[in-house]
Amino acid sequence: MHVPDKTNARVRHIEDMSEVPYTLYVWPSKWGLQSLDPACLAAVMYLQLAMPGKFRVAECSDPDMSPNGHLPFLTHGHVAIASLPAIISFVVSLSKSRTSGATNIDGSLSTSQKAQRTAWWSHVEADFGDLVLHMFYGADSNFWGLTRPVLADVMPVPQRYYVPGRIREAYRPRLEASGLWSLPQVEQEKKSPFAKEEKKREDHKGVFVRVFEREKIMEKARVTLGIHARLLEGKQFLYGERPTSLDVYLAAHTVLLSNPPFPDSVMQALLLDSYPSLADHARRVQAEVARTPPYELVPPRKQSISSLIWPAGFSSLREPKPVNPDDIRFRRMRWAWIAFTLGAAAYHIVQFSKLIVIVREPEDVPEELLEDLPELAVVEDGGPEGSVPSDNHA
Repeated sequence: MHVPDKTNARVRHIEDMSEVPYTLYVWPSKWGLQSLDPACLAAVMYLQLAMPGKFRVAECSDPDMSPNGHLPFLTHGHVAIASLPAIISFVVSLSKSRTSGATNIDGSLSTSQKAQRTAWWSHVEADFGDLVLHMFYGADSNFWGLTRPVLADVMPVPQRYYVPGRIREAYRPRLEASGLWSLPQVEQEKKSPFAKEEKKREDHKGVFVRVFEREKIMEKARVTLGIHARLLEGKQFLYGERPTSLDVYLAAHTVLLSNPPFPDSVMQALLLDSYPSLADHARRVQAEVARTPPYELVPPRKQSISSLIWPAGFSSLREPKPVNPDDIRFRRMRWAWIAFTLGAAAYHIVQFSKLIVIVREPEDVPEELLEDLPELAVVEDGGPEGSVPSDNHA
């Protein structure tokens, strides 16, 4: 039976795409963890369990490379999947193919358990996520003593000077709404230049405000950590003997509260001392992940002067060498369009430059030149002498 050429090309394209590697872009590793961000850390651990040995990791410090402006995101050829839930959905769809090598680690859950997983996922993201963001961005001493130096160290110039502050300001409305934004001490204290007694009263008031604020934050932490600790009572994992995506997501938040060397470590001590079941659960998830084959780490993109001119993702998202006619045709058309655009722009610039005439008005004209000019006398109607008068002046 004869198969049309288009069908053969489509089959070859699918086979070629199966050989294209999956690349996960995440924030760089730190403190013995695969990433310094909870969503990125969860994405790495999830893919290690669901697609062991089938993906590679590219450490990235530029969130603008992502289609939605946030890390992580997964690429496969021309396809880019942004956000952790979208990545999980993509892997679940791949698990339906026997040749993909992907596994749905939530496949054993019942319908009710899947509904509970979705609800608890939102709770971890909202409440537990607020605690992690508070420790990294809300607490002023932690941001200036740990978060900002770490982010500046992994970012190129000039992003290191403004991106950490931009990220912090992006999280500020969320933390203020949840009551987990701590102002710097110098902003909390109101200084009075009028009297020392008034200054002392304000100083005492500032101390009470900070103590009350810290206690309010710690009470919220006790409630959130207590809820998740009770969820794990008597369980190795949340749903059975194997970790699920919810186990991975919860463990990613837990280790980012317990591992980093925070200058203000009160909440970290609360987690380790009062809720050890959360830390034990995170270690069990990490142990399961450690049993999987190691992933390939993509070499970091070298920073140079050209990186300030070209887009950040120009070289990092370099496409693989085309191996089928469709990809070759697509690449040729793209470069032809770029050449046409540049040529049209150059043509219009040249044509526009011909229309520019520079007129210089002389400041001082020699009298010899003025004598050679014809004398024109201006009459009342504004016309030169000898011109035909208008009907109004007849």
